Amino acid sequence: MTGSRKIINYFLLGLALLLGGFLLFYKLGNIPSGFYIDESLPGYNAYSILKTGKDEYGKFLPLLFRFYGSYNPPLYTYLTVFPIAAFGLSVFSVRLVSALAGLLSAIVVYKLLAESGTVKNKLTSIVVTLIYVTTPWLILHSRVGYEVSTAYLLFSLGSLLFWLGLRKYRFLLPAFFFLSLSTYAAYSERFLVPIFIVCLLFFFRKELFLKRSSRYTLYGILTFVLTQIPHLTLIATPAFFPKSNLIASSAVVSQAQKVAQFLPYPISLGLSFLREFFSQYLTYFSPRSLFFLPDPDPQRSLPVLSVFYFWLIIPFFLGIYALWVKRKEPFSKFVFLLALLSPIPAALTKDPFATHRAMPLLLPLILIIGLGVDLIIDRIKGFVWIPTFLLLFLFSLLLLWRSYFVFLPKERAKDWGYGFNLLAEEIKDRPNTKFVIDQARIKPAYIQLAFFLALPPEDFQKSVDPAVKENYYENTDFDAYYAFGKIETRNIIWEKDSYGEKVLDETNPAKKCAMGNNLGLYCRNRK
Repeated sequence: MTGSRKIINYFLLGLALLLGGFLLFYKLGNIPSGFYIDESLPGYNAYSILKTGKDEYGKFLPLLFRFYGSYNPPLYTYLTVFPIAAFGLSVFSVRLVSALAGLLSAIVVYKLLAESGTVKNKLTSIVVTLIYVTTPWLILHSRVGYEVSTAYLLFSLGSLLFWLGLRKYRFLLPAFFFLSLSTYAAYSERFLVPIFIVCLLFFFRKELFLKRSSRYTLYGILTFVLTQIPHLTLIATPAFFPKSNLIASSAVVSQAQKVAQFLPYPISLGLSFLREFFSQYLTYFSPRSLFFLPDPDPQRSLPVLSVFYFWLIIPFFLGIYALWVKRKEPFSKFVFLLALLSPIPAALTKDPFATHRAMPLLLPLILIIGLGVDLIIDRIKGFVWIPTFLLLFLFSLLLLWRSYFVFLPKERAKDWGYGFNLLAEEIKDRPNTKFVIDQARIKPAYIQLAFFLALPPEDFQKSVDPAVKENYYENTDFDAYYAFGKIETRNIIWEKDSYGEKVLDETNPAKKCAMGNNLGLYCRNRK
């Protein structure tokens, strides 16, 4: 590539990153509306680490963070300490690392395509980067204050460095390091990366164990093992497998019992597991799921939009064709491996098409789409494809804007925990009032309140049962009862609490009974 061509290329890449930066950072603290519990937990714990060096339970620099009876990988919480230190305790600060990770991942995608050795047209990498930074899948999960985008960036960076390391062996050591680091960011990567590395070592053994490359490969493996020591110290504790209940065990057992009358139970159990697993696994490659239907969970999807725009189904199938034609080439093997392995952790859970757990799959899918785009550009002579692409691209931007910046803040506010900031203001305005927050029908509310009230971590840690800290990685029990300041979060006992002064006026059944349209619901026990 000539010098002037390089300048144009980098200029266009810069424009793509500017667009991506705008989409990722515009109103970051306000959209999504509300502040979900999975955001407030790392947010407040990062604040607690900053102020005291301890988490909400008083545990000094934990290897895993205990979040309402479950445990989360620590990296995102520790990284969030820096924006909170710089910008203060705010929703924007908690989401900043995730948004930045999403933007940086665009550079990884660009570089992977540019260095693939398969892409024929130099414009392909730019076009695909433009598509990528506007992809609903990326935008949704990069504008939230939890770990999936950061883990995805580290996994993608490790994959890029591994690909480069097949030719320039010095990249192998940092490749293994970043792949290992991603396991400290999210559960999907914790289970995916070891499988991925074993498969890479097998399928690329000729390149990795040459006389010139074997030293770098062994150093990389040693780096991975050494950086996994903290995990190995916890592997026998409940903290290491806290989300095992997400595996669809009840469905598997139920199916196995039906088949057991024809086959021995161990065989029927194995067959039922495989049936359940593959039914989930194949969903992640379904065109309906990828291009037409949104994630069924409203908290992890956009109104109306799927994870990719509908028109990308054409380059997607063309990309699969291109991969198959060149299936013996190293890059095709690399992308196939990424694609086939990435959905495994998500497919082991009960949730259908869980896009947050399948985030690593975004990388191979966008690469496949990129190969399809390259095939289109290569087959259509000249630049006649540009007007069509621009029209589709601008139309997609309008769809994204309408879905994310117009519909989402209003339609999904409840799903994102909207209102805790307003409740915190109400509490601040009434410092002498006792508040009881009903926990019967909502997720634990204590952490959002601690966050928006900027409760001093030293005070909050005193309200926690000391036994939790003493048995930190073993005790998975969680009690929703919290008492700090003049606030209690617990299940309300209506027989005792209904007419107490501790209940918020706005939620007092006595007041609601006085409203004519509430007679049947709130006045049953009144004479």
